[in-house]
Amino acid sequence: MAETATRLASSAILTRNEIADIAPTPKKKGSPMSAIIYERSGHLAHVRLNRPDHGNRFTMDMFSSLGRILTEVDAEPELRCTLLTANGAHFSLGVDPTDVLPAWAAGKSPFDDDQVTPTGVTGPKRRKPLVTAINGNCFNVGLELALASDICVAADNARFAFHEVMFGVYPFGGGLFRLIRAAGWGTAMRYSLTAEEFGAAEALAMNVVSLVWPPSEIEAAGIALAQKICKAPPLAVQAALAQAQSWADGGDATAFAHSVPDIIRLLNSRDATEAMRAMAEGRLPRFLGQ
Repeated sequence: MAETATRLASSAILTRNEIADIAPTPKKKGSPMSAIIYERSGHLAHVRLNRPDHGNRFTMDMFSSLGRILTEVDAEPELRCTLLTANGAHFSLGVDPTDVLPAWAAGKSPFDDDQVTPTGVTGPKRRKPLVTAINGNCFNVGLELALASDICVAADNARFAFHEVMFGVYPFGGGLFRLIRAAGWGTAMRYSLTAEEFGAAEALAMNVVSLVWPPSEIEAAGIALAQKICKAPPLAVQAALAQAQSWADGGDATAFAHSVPDIIRLLNSRDATEAMRAMAEGRLPRFLGQ
């Protein structure tokens, strides 16, 4: 697995110098004691779960903070992609049961109706791509977030599981049907109904993750992948994401309805003109999202 990751790294990851060239010094929101740390580096929004002493278990405040950040990213033209990582040994062990379960049992939501939500079950559709980089254990809501992201990369020692059925519920953040879509009915039912864990190699085979890396390289890999998205024409990226979401919700006909209006709008954009001009002049394009 490590050899596979190394081979993938040579073709897919930017060097650290290239990353430094692309991304200026991050602008942080939240102190080091915050349960969620938000950094902006150029066009990249980097969000870190920062409750390592509790296995990055989510509280209601953490859900609310993540929803506010994703909503802000969608509304900020300069931001083009979100990367979600975690400090500590584990990505997330799930929710903090003493804080979250009583609130959920009472029907309380940490999100406003107009907020972009981490799992996308409620609220407006997320317009900007979300990349997750998984380290250590990724259980329950952690796996929900991995499946709700557009691209997920994982350390080769990562472990995944939906434990919810053992606590009298099920993965209700969209993870159940997303796992069915990725891995097929039988495989998804096996892991959702038995609460069995699976590793990074199985996650890769099941299409839960896209790439597997050594643990020491996982954050750099996530940054490099997200930065590549940030370098692409943002209008085209957002249009592709919107069509993919339409297909996931409504099938081929709904998604195809985007195609002709999208291609006319994109071909008449300044970014398309810049792409052709940059190719003719033999230079890298400078996309403005216009």
